[in-house]
Amino acid sequence: MNRRSFLLSLLMMALMFLAACSSSGTSSGLNPAEEFDQYRTEGIEPLHERSLELAEMGGHLNAMIPQPEKARDYITDEMIPHIKETQGLAEELQDGLINQEIKEVNQITIDQLNLMADSFNKQAEFLELHISPVSDESYAESEAVYAEIMQLQEQIDAKTSEYNTSLDDLVQKYRK
Repeated sequence: MNRRSFLLSLLMMALMFLAACSSSGTSSGLNPAEEFDQYRTEGIEPLHERSLELAEMGGHLNAMIPQPEKARDYITDEMIPHIKETQGLAEELQDGLINQEIKEVNQITIDQLNLMADSFNKQAEFLELHISPVSDESYAESEAVYAEIMQLQEQIDAKTSEYNTSLDDLVQKYRK
């Protein structure tokens, strides 16, 4: 696989990560249906907004892919901190949740965000290996990093599927 194909594959991975980014919520002394409604407005919706912001960042990253150093810096300076901040919000929500089912859905979000942060760190590592001059050794190493990125993407996809299924179950159970 040539360098341009790797970079295009990386871009596609970033966009898939962004599409996968959904999120979750909060509570107090509410019954489960009330807690779920509160969780949707104070958790799912704001975290979803942050995922849309991350998708916009992905568009900016797309324009930078031909410049690996600039793209790497953007991932490390902008995207990863955004994901970590979003994860912090989800963790704060977790502390206020009472209902175990809602807590489990929120934990899936936290786990998904953690995997995404890991993936973006790997993408930054991948881009680092493509900053000129690129040696045969760094190119070969980038293939291994790319394989790790692909494994993380599979895990993110599985978490996304688990989240969607779990959230659908809660919607069916608590929404009229």
